[in-house]
Amino acid sequence: MGAVFGRDPELAVGSAFLAAAAEGFAALVLEGEPGVGKTTVWEAVVHDAEAKGFRVLACRPAETEMKYALSALADLLEPVSEHELVSLPAVQRRALDAALLRGDRTGVAAQPRTLATAVRSLLRELSTEHRLLVAVDDVQWLDRASAELLEFALRRSAAGGWLFARRLGEPCRVVPERLVPAEAVTVASIGPLTVAALHHVLKDRLDQALTRSALVRVHGISRGNPFYALEIGREIVRTGSSAGATTPVPDSVREILSRRLRRLPGETRDALLVASALSDPTTVLVDEKELRPAEEDDIVSIDEDGHIVFRHPLYASAVYGSASLARRRAAHRGLAARVTDPEERARHLAASTTKPSEEIACALVDGAALARSRGAWGSAAELLEQAAVLTPTDDERTSRGIAAAEHHIRAGDRSRARELLEALLARPLPRPLRADALRLLGEVSYNDENIIEAVRLFTEALEHADDPRVANTIELGLAYVKAQLYDFFGSAPHAHSAMERAEAAPDHPLLAEALGYCAMFDYLCGNGVDWDKVERALALEDDESLLPIPWRPSTLAGLLCAYVGRHDEGRERLHAVWASAVERGDESDVAFIALWLSWLETRTGDLAAATVLVEQASAFADATGGQSTEAWTLAQRAYLHALRGDVADTRRACEEAAAALGRFEHVLARIWLAASLGLLELSLGNAEAAWRACEPLVMGLEGQGIPEPVPAFFLPDALEALIALGHLERAEALLDTFEARGRELDRAWALSTGARCRALLLAARGDVARAAVEVERALAEHERIDIPFELGRTLLVAGIIQRRQRQRGRAMASFQQAHELFARLGTRLWTERALSEIERVGLRRSSGVTLTPSERRVAELAAKGMSNREVAGALSVSPKTVEANLARVYRKLGISSRAELGAHMAKSLQE
Repeated sequence: MGAVFGRDPELAVGSAFLAAAAEGFAALVLEGEPGVGKTTVWEAVVHDAEAKGFRVLACRPAETEMKYALSALADLLEPVSEHELVSLPAVQRRALDAALLRGDRTGVAAQPRTLATAVRSLLRELSTEHRLLVAVDDVQWLDRASAELLEFALRRSAAGGWLFARRLGEPCRVVPERLVPAEAVTVASIGPLTVAALHHVLKDRLDQALTRSALVRVHGISRGNPFYALEIGREIVRTGSSAGATTPVPDSVREILSRRLRRLPGETRDALLVASALSDPTTVLVDEKELRPAEEDDIVSIDEDGHIVFRHPLYASAVYGSASLARRRAAHRGLAARVTDPEERARHLAASTTKPSEEIACALVDGAALARSRGAWGSAAELLEQAAVLTPTDDERTSRGIAAAEHHIRAGDRSRARELLEALLARPLPRPLRADALRLLGEVSYNDENIIEAVRLFTEALEHADDPRVANTIELGLAYVKAQLYDFFGSAPHAHSAMERAEAAPDHPLLAEALGYCAMFDYLCGNGVDWDKVERALALEDDESLLPIPWRPSTLAGLLCAYVGRHDEGRERLHAVWASAVERGDESDVAFIALWLSWLETRTGDLAAATVLVEQASAFADATGGQSTEAWTLAQRAYLHALRGDVADTRRACEEAAAALGRFEHVLARIWLAASLGLLELSLGNAEAAWRACEPLVMGLEGQGIPEPVPAFFLPDALEALIALGHLERAEALLDTFEARGRELDRAWALSTGARCRALLLAARGDVARAAVEVERALAEHERIDIPFELGRTLLVAGIIQRRQRQRGRAMASFQQAHELFARLGTRLWTERALSEIERVGLRRSSGVTLTPSERRVAELAAKGMSNREVAGALSVSPKTVEANLARVYRKLGISSRAELGAHMAKSLQE
């Protein structure tokens, strides 16, 4: 590279950028008009980085490469060796191998998110071993697939440097200023050279100096643009014009380039045209001898490996742009017969004609299949669109148009998919094609968070679906979208219909999904969990399925375990799903999993872990633009604030969630929002406000019943508010249904909280004795489930009832245990409430010893003279459990016999 004249300010910016990248993360964008010298500065920064020990991955896409999937990524990662890919998870490594055409290219098509995650993981790994610089010249020419992958990686980059050069006036798919924090990116404008700097550039490249008057003339015409100035300077040198004569330089540089090309031999111009039409021109396809005059004229260079490089991108544009349409088509036709890559062959064939041709359309379909196998679904969609245009027959043209739309959906371009599908549906279509188009448009609507429209489109699609497999796909889609509206009774029939069809053909790929759906919807409809269906679904699950993570059998199994109280198993399963989703890059789905895990940790009392999870969900939702998920995240955050007693934070999060829900419908978020407000107001003692928050949800339960108690996790708070307000008959009716369903389905959470509410109801009616029995029943049910916050509230109620029975010692013990539980959980308002109850009792702690509820019940029965076996029978536990509890009681109380135990318990009851 020659000297960099007149660019000291830009080079200083480059040095500062590299210093920042060496310490953390930084991005630099060099921008300017064509030919102004962006590439020169870009090259200087790259060389400086290499000299400073950076590992540099660089690519220089050309305009002709924009159509070729992953061409820029292949260039960028060419220096990365096979052993550097070993550390990637297997699924990511396979995706990257397919994208780079390394290794076995057979098998399932790589998913865009998986490939994007693989690129991000690789760059992150490389940046831990070296200071890394990712450098892209002419970023505006990036092919779509490469641009999307680099955008994904850049948005999530935390170390190293990213260097871009871009042309003003051209649209760019990667815009760093929109992807990274403002303080991390610098945009440097590359302006015109001064007369003095231009003098040095021309002297260096032309091997002679222009006269002062000619130099000023060149500077004025080129406006300081070095590329244009060089072309004009060459014209001056060639014609031998002097400063005293009229300089024979036209104002149009394009005309200069055309004149320069016309002076070349005809075969050289033909060779240059072929080179300009190739994504990666080499001497294998272009005659090196024919290119020699262009190489001598400094238009192209040929490296030792036979790669042909235009000295400036404008040369390639000028060569291709100045050729007639007939010459271009002839060049593409010739290349189509010689290239071996199916995608490139297809694109050359398409560029060689505008007439319908099934042969060319089929070649484009084959090219799309290759692009898809590499994970370039967007490029595959574009090829299928071209195939549709060139397809002679109507139905096949429509079918390929629908396939193009589906590929656009998988690539994330839903707006283009909608445009194609709506155009197709505007004209008469055969039933099967209409069913397919409506199904895909329904999927677009769902992903655009227009659930009502999605239901309408899926319903209409099902009316046109004659193929059982297509009908099954639509049935599952309907089940999925109706579930988002909490219409579980509407979802279940679709799931069962799909399962029945799939059962008739056991190798049907949708059987696992249908079984999983049926298991989940049967549960939500109050029919319990059919674990045989769950196990069958898990055995048939396809890890490579395109089914969204939230509705995979493994996810449903984890959620069902969590719902029914098998918390440890549910946590383990959901974390496994999380790990798989992260490996594949399904970040929007990770947010879903993180939110349910946050709910699970909230129930089991680890509010710190729940908070970390909700913040992770928020980050994932923000990165993927999931607005409805973000609303749910705000509502879950509000629920955590309410539990901790953070009044202002709860109200603020609720207001933000309510504002988000004003833009779209998300039933889960609305339930969490109401539950958060209800819990907060109840914690503050505002029963009226708590009831107002929960009343709309409760009215829904009163209208349709309580099929499954767990989704109504807000109900105990609503019942407590109703009882506090004196609406005892209404509360009793709800409570009867709630407890009945809890008994039928054996839901320990519903039975424990239901018994607590029953105790409050009876106490409100003055029946303290029966209230005491109910609260003991509640405490017994708590032994079966690990929900410490609810246990603390039950202990609080137990203490209140015991105090009303004048059992002050027992009341104090209950209040103390509740206080310890609330303090450990970090639920401030409830901790304060328990402390106030302790102070109200007005007793000192007699011994400082606290027995757990199970220990106390065992001790009380044993103190009455019952044998271990009799105590076990009374409490429905094993004799060994009784022995273990008694051993702990003896140790805590410092006693060694039942006689001492009886004396201690009698004294405790007297207090």
